[in-house]
Amino acid sequence: MKPHNVSDPRHLDTIFKPAPTSLFSGFAIAALFTAFLLCGCKEVPDIPEDDLTIGLEGWEISKSTYDFDINPRDMYFVNENIGFVVGYKGKIYKTTTSGTTWQKLNSGTTIHLYSVYFIDENVGFVSGQAMSGCLDADCDKGSVFLKTTDGGDTWTKTFIPEFIRILSLKFFDPMNGIAVIHKPDISSSRDEYVATTSDGGSTWNLIDLGIKPYSYELFYVDNLVFVAGENNQIFKSSDYGHSWQTISTPVEANHDVRNIYFYNENIGYIDGISHIYKTIDGGLNWEETSFPFTYFGTFHFSSENEGFNIQPIAVYEGLDFPTFKGSISYETLDGGITWTKSELMKSLYLGLTFFPRKDLGYGFNFSEFSIIKKKE
Repeated sequence: MKPHNVSDPRHLDTIFKPAPTSLFSGFAIAALFTAFLLCGCKEVPDIPEDDLTIGLEGWEISKSTYDFDINPRDMYFVNENIGFVVGYKGKIYKTTTSGTTWQKLNSGTTIHLYSVYFIDENVGFVSGQAMSGCLDADCDKGSVFLKTTDGGDTWTKTFIPEFIRILSLKFFDPMNGIAVIHKPDISSSRDEYVATTSDGGSTWNLIDLGIKPYSYELFYVDNLVFVAGENNQIFKSSDYGHSWQTISTPVEANHDVRNIYFYNENIGYIDGISHIYKTIDGGLNWEETSFPFTYFGTFHFSSENEGFNIQPIAVYEGLDFPTFKGSISYETLDGGITWTKSELMKSLYLGLTFFPRKDLGYGFNFSEFSIIKKKE
């Protein structure tokens, strides 16, 4: 399944206007506050530090702090024990103890890293790009692509100068993979493409879907790949991304599908501009839901009926960037027909999330690691 659930960062532009000179503007602010529910309210009631089980009757959330600086950008767990997190300045950390301890790996670069994917405990891939102000010798060589065959002990490094950024990596085997590519196109407004590789990431073939993918993320479930698109469409592939089926949605014309979540090949949800829609036949038909929220935060189902959505809340209080205030959770036991809403959980912000099993997930933010576990 897809590593983590995030709301599209471009959605923030409609509800939050940071100062244009902020260091957190553009892509950085989008990554920092991805999945935040922002509001114009001047203050949020002071809520005491909470029990993290509030509002999630079927789940337990435990937190721990880590003592290294990484500015995390992506996370992947091979299984419940072995996981990797990547971030700025070429940093890669690995855990073999379900996040209780972390080991720094030598990536061989200080370029910012944005995506990570592992086929098994040994074979994995990482991609990144240089940002303004980069002083690394690799800074002017384009996107960096790293591959390991020994669990991260050593990495081979490839540069793809024509690409700005490679995101949302997924590999089906050591040679065949798919990603979202950022490539400047001066002849049009398009700069985002789906791309496939058949040589382990050395070269990439751009796929023309007719429109650019709306979000930076692909969604994976079983052997299927989904991508959210512009103009109320999504696309589905069952052959490593070589061919695609266009799926129409009831999202309003000329609006975009912001996020996709599929529990299996049939049951799925999409996040439109102000509504969430559900399908039970793989996207052939959709129905508008009456969910008490209008976009995905950390959105996850452990079964066809049991799921939750955790929405972080930040408030713009006249600063260059918003202040995190906590999270609100929603939980359903009947496939989304009814939801239980929690009170504001002041101390909970999951950040990046990944679910190696449907009953187990991990969260990683700027200072804390969380375990999200289904109660027995």
